[in-house]
Amino acid sequence: MTSIAVETATDLVEKARSFAPRLRERAKETDELRRIPEATIKELKETGLFHILRPKRFGGYEADMKTYTKCVAEVSRGCGSTGWVYGLCCIRELMISESFSEKTHLEIYGSGEDVLFAGVFEPRKIKVQKVEGGYIIEEGFWPFCSGSLHATWGYFGMPIVDEKGNHVDQGLITVPMSQVEIADDWNVVGLKGTGSNSVYMNGVFVPDHRVVSFTDAIHGKFQSSHFRDIPLYNTALFPALAMSLAVPALGMAQAALEFFMKVLPNRKAANLGVEQLSEAASTHNQVAEVSLKIEAAELLFHKVADNLDTWAGSGEYMPKPERVKSLATLGYAVQICKEAIDLILLASGSAIVAQGHPLQRISADFSALYTHRTISPITSKENYGRVLCALDSNTKNI
Repeated sequence: MTSIAVETATDLVEKARSFAPRLRERAKETDELRRIPEATIKELKETGLFHILRPKRFGGYEADMKTYTKCVAEVSRGCGSTGWVYGLCCIRELMISESFSEKTHLEIYGSGEDVLFAGVFEPRKIKVQKVEGGYIIEEGFWPFCSGSLHATWGYFGMPIVDEKGNHVDQGLITVPMSQVEIADDWNVVGLKGTGSNSVYMNGVFVPDHRVVSFTDAIHGKFQSSHFRDIPLYNTALFPALAMSLAVPALGMAQAALEFFMKVLPNRKAANLGVEQLSEAASTHNQVAEVSLKIEAAELLFHKVADNLDTWAGSGEYMPKPERVKSLATLGYAVQICKEAIDLILLASGSAIVAQGHPLQRISADFSALYTHRTISPITSKENYGRVLCALDSNTKNI
């Protein structure tokens, strides 16, 4: 552990674990609302789980990435959509804390409002003008802003331009969500409850102190000089983001196995030479392989979290080869979770085609997660292979 006592970290994980039953009860409501129910958001706030990566100075726990990883997995075990939003809202808190200046932090947290973050790195369309004291986003469009309906502040990618309109850098900005228009366009088959709507800005002024270089941030050149003595806020930015997108897969895989084992005693076997499915050798092989795959994935997630925490506490920013390896490890862990869920679906047989079967939701949520290019097992392994072969990674923004 780095910044909090072992007992406190254990308590946070246990709080996250205790949410699973309630989240399962709200699964249908979450999907129908296409957002996280307000009761869930309220409970996550009241328990402090949304604040695990927030600086202590502003009422947070200043936990480490290992604690964060465990908490996100536990919430995701109850509900994939909730785990996805929870993980991203918390990781934005880390990114805001380490990337921006004290002036920005005081502006955000000094208002006394109940702060919650959402955001998207890459705009699909944007037009920016440099003006005195900052920038004007004349028009901007960012799709897939998970948790947008609950957030008070946004964290977005934006090109930095000079007075002539020339693109000079890639930037990160933070703005109040009151200045953002949220579309109602999240109509999907997986992660239905994440409220990952598109967001728009038109004529929004962003002052200089709320604009930082993304190029600098991904290489550990943070504006938060007042937090340089806190290890958490030296965490490698992009691998931390990738963790937030990847680790819900672990909770989903755990939930799939738990459900299968719960109903297994009541399942009859067909054409297997035994009466009960739990007596079949094929079932024994399947549940053993699934269990081992999930355990292997968990070890990989924890290894990346430990590595992030170790580098953050070393006083040296995690070097790029290690960052590339972290993404490959996360992608590989996600792939193992996919294999585990696929085996569970196969072992469940045609029962899963029944309308509203719990494994349908887990499978659909996982499929939506699996398609996110940041954690793609294919590209992340390719880039790590290039590094192993003494070549540059094809991914620049790591």
